Order: sequence, then structure tokens, then C-alpha cells
Amino acid sequence: MKYLVLDFGGVLAYPTTGYWFVTPCFMETISLDVKIDKVLEVMSHYNYILSSKMETLEEEYQMFSLFYDKTLKELGYPSMEKEIKKIAYDFVYQDGKYKFYDGVENELKELSKKYILLMLSDNWPCVYHLLKDQKLDQYFDKLYVSSIYGEEKKDGRFFDFPIEDYGIKENEALFVDDNEHLLDIAFTKGYDVRRMDREHEKTLSKHKVIHHLRNLE
Repeated sequence: MKYLVLDFGGVLAYPTTGYWFVTPCFMETISLDVKIDKVLEVMSHYNYILSSKMETLEEEYQMFSLFYDKTLKELGYPSMEKEIKKIAYDFVYQDGKYKFYDGVENELKELSKKYILLMLSDNWPCVYHLLKDQKLDQYFDKLYVSSIYGEEKKDGRFFDFPIEDYGIKENEALFVDDNEHLLDIAFTKGYDVRRMDREHEKTLSKHKVIHHLRNLE
């Protein structure tokens, strides 16, 4: 095994509030009597916006401005232009929306001594800056972010880019994700796979389960 290919969410970091797009800044904006299930339902109506191809933080900011604008209007907040800009700016340019799991830096540091580390994530340009701010980018040889490539893991093609760039042969790379379906796709591409279960919640899996990156050593 030469390469470790890691997802971001659920493997390296988690959302501060427990919900990926319901950031602390968003929570400060809506009324406390709005149920989280309702918020998530409304947000799901606009997931198509988040799959846009983009390469810059400004493009990402415009995308999330539209996403939060539509979400808040459907939730009954029709005139919140200032708040929408604040929420979108916070998501793109600030780090408070995510937290890294305890011990991640040490795990990456040790693994990078033995393997070439790559990240493959359905994500946006802000993740580059987040990793850089936390000084975690130094452990990765390359970061593959879906919005940059205009591909997502569920479509399969995204997994081909590391294989083509590094000339990876079957069983030379191990992919770690917390999503069973995406591991299935990676396996068909020739990756060995592990399912990450940071919270010890996933009792059934056809793939080997780990709870920490250090389990890979």
C-alpha cells in the first residue's frame, strides 16, 4: 500500500453544530422555534445549487449566498439580504463551521511518514484555506476537491483523477470514507477501502470499519 486517500467530512472534521450547512452563524439568525428538521428539509430543496462547478472563493460565496437566500425565504424570512451575506461570508471565509477530530494532526503526521496522503472530498474551495489555516495541508501531497473538478464521488469519475495522476495500480491505494455507498464505488475502481466510524455508530458494514486514522498504521 503506497497511497492513503482520505475523505474530509466524518474522517478529518465534523460540523460544529452537527449539521453541515446549519452553521453557528446561521443558527444565530433564525428563530429558536424553527425546528432543525424543517431547516434540513428546506435546505435539501436547494442541494442542486451546491453541486455547481467553481474554483474561487468568490464563486463559492455567490453560490452560498443564493443557497441561504432561497433557504431563508422558504423558512419565512423574506428580507434578510444583510444576514444572508453575513452567513455566506462566514461559511466561505471563516473556520468556525467545522471542527477537526482530536488527534487528527498527529495521525496525519505519522501516516505521512509511511504513505503518500491525498484528500478526495465533495467540497468547495474554502477547504483548501481551512486546511492551510490549521497547518494540515503540509501532510497531503495533493487535495482533490469536487467543485474544482466538476465531479462528485457518487458519479465515479472523481475517483479516477488520483489513479491517473499517480499511476496508481489496483490495491496500491486505500480510500477512507464514512459513507458505505461511496466506498462501494471506490472499491469498483480498484481501491482498498475502510469505513470510518468516529462516533462508534455504524454497527453494520460490508467493509472493514475503523474509528481513528491511527488504526491504519
